[in-house]
Amino acid sequence: MSVDYDIVVVGGGGAGLSAAYHAARNGASVMLVEAGPTLGGATALAGGVVYAAGTSVQRAAGIVDSAEDMFQYMMTLNQWSIKPALAKRLCDNGTHIIDWLIELGNEFPPDLVIESGVGGRPRGHQSVDAGFGIARSLINAIGAQGVEVALGSRVSDLLVEDGRVVGIRCGDIDLRAHAVIVTTGGFANNPQMVKRLWPTAAAHGGRLTSFYAEAPYNVGDGILLAERAGANIMGIDNGLLVMSPNFKPDMSYALPEWAMVVNRDGKRFVPEDASYAVCGYLVNEQPEMRCFAIFDEEALLDACADDSVFKVYINDPGNDSWRVDVIRDQVAKGRVKVADTITELAKISDIDPITLELTVNRYNDLMDRGKDVDFFKETAKYLPIRTGPFYAVEIRATAMVSCHAGIEIDADGHVLDGHGRVIQGLYAGGEVLGCTLGRRYIGGGIGIANALIFGRIAGETAAAECAQMHQNIS
Repeated sequence: MSVDYDIVVVGGGGAGLSAAYHAARNGASVMLVEAGPTLGGATALAGGVVYAAGTSVQRAAGIVDSAEDMFQYMMTLNQWSIKPALAKRLCDNGTHIIDWLIELGNEFPPDLVIESGVGGRPRGHQSVDAGFGIARSLINAIGAQGVEVALGSRVSDLLVEDGRVVGIRCGDIDLRAHAVIVTTGGFANNPQMVKRLWPTAAAHGGRLTSFYAEAPYNVGDGILLAERAGANIMGIDNGLLVMSPNFKPDMSYALPEWAMVVNRDGKRFVPEDASYAVCGYLVNEQPEMRCFAIFDEEALLDACADDSVFKVYINDPGNDSWRVDVIRDQVAKGRVKVADTITELAKISDIDPITLELTVNRYNDLMDRGKDVDFFKETAKYLPIRTGPFYAVEIRATAMVSCHAGIEIDADGHVLDGHGRVIQGLYAGGEVLGCTLGRRYIGGGIGIANALIFGRIAGETAAAECAQMHQNIS
């Protein structure tokens, strides 16, 4: 078969850059095609945290961990809903990805490795230059490997002959290749696909926001392309939604740990300082998928009056939603409810008044003791709810951060059909996949790890099989 390139990579985010680099490094001629005007995708917009276990950086920090421990944690948290072979590769390859990124010039200081999810192990490797720095290093790396790049080139179709993918179509241009690797990211900017593949998110309607707003081509193109070629789609309704009072376009990520959080029945259901990696799931299990932060005037002035903003990681831009002036403005707009008594606050906020009164009394007793023996909140701020006026802020898990539905692959990056058969010539990696991250988000940085690792796997596999084809031809 006459080809223009050995491999065409569709999508220029972290997964595509990783796939292109590793394919070219292993001897393949590579063209990377990106719909947008720049490379980097969602990786360039991220905080630059990479989730990995058993790394050299962890060892330098004195952290005892292993890929096997991460595998057991990941599978247990996801109730073994992930294909074990894929989870194993994700866990086993983390240390190699961290070392590779360091070789490319990224810095992961040992003192910045943090627990970015739950489970007690610090696995969140924070890059000094954030996601933009990681993306920049990858872009430089593919240039050094001779990868060709076509920007502003949105792929409309895969070329399929006799059941094999043999290239791509961009507008009126066809590019033929021995292999096509799909790495186009998620689908959060496509409302129709969100409704189909993530109905829990779609149920929030107009309140739904997305981390991908500045990555406009995260519209599920790769999923649709692969599906038309026969790919199996899996992971429906899986992903990470994080909390937001929806005051501003930015996302709050976590619950306000200094407040009391209840559902509409007036009951606490979560420690308010719990990780954002788990809170969204809990909020969506509550009646009407909403909850309320309850606090009084003294708590507002104590917790929200300083100039700092909430940050999860060192490179977070921060969020202004929980500032005194913002809360006052939202009161004026009717978005934040305020009342002189807890009973009145409950009635105007649609919360059960009797239960809320009892919950507030219990909460105040715990705050006076300085120990939350009910939910074991460990925040330094123990602020009772006694001095009116009293406030209620409705919070929903409405911000899309990580899409987990998409294409099915095997452990070597081959795209599979509904019967588990390999679609010849087609590979995939990154957030376009629906088989690697499962039902539950395991911690901050797993998205970049997933992209770089499965991009690498797809690139190396495709390059090796292209080399074999060249050998067979010669």
